[in-house]
Amino acid sequence: MKKDNNQMSLFAAITYEYLLVISSMEVEKDIRSVRAKLHQLVGLSRNVLNSVPHISLYYFLHAGDGDTMIKRMLEALSGIKSFQVKLEGVAFFGRENYDRTMYIKVENSEPIQQLHLAMQKTFPYKKEKLNPHLTVARGIPAGKMELIEPSLSDFEYYGEFDCAQVTVLRRMLGNEGPYELVRIINLED
Repeated sequence: MKKDNNQMSLFAAITYEYLLVISSMEVEKDIRSVRAKLHQLVGLSRNVLNSVPHISLYYFLHAGDGDTMIKRMLEALSGIKSFQVKLEGVAFFGRENYDRTMYIKVENSEPIQQLHLAMQKTFPYKKEKLNPHLTVARGIPAGKMELIEPSLSDFEYYGEFDCAQVTVLRRMLGNEGPYELVRIINLED
């Protein structure tokens, strides 16, 4: 019998995109308020308006047993203590003639860098430097920046929150839909 190479095996491992993030419900309310002001000024997509404000820690691909992956993640994060995240001021990613991303700067990034490094050692994917930030809105059209700049101080945000957990999200590779919650991992007190 000839093998059909186009047929997917019933036992083929599904590859998932994993995203580890930290967030805070207190800060979420404030950032949604900042987003609402920005939306009134420039108009934001529904996806941007509905996304949960967060700080991305690590992204990687993984195929195979999810339970084993979670055990490895728990081991990598064991011994890491909760810490304060200090948010300070607004800034933008992107160049002048391109869509921009508005974000809130993270003042004390060392503990976040440590979490990132722990995940990078456990799940090597890409060696990339982490620039911790809390995204307010992506895809702000370059032509709308002139509307934002005169009232930039209205979007400044200063605050802090206790990072006591890491949220693990995933979606099937190639799926553009939202991530699903896999696990919340508590850090030590």
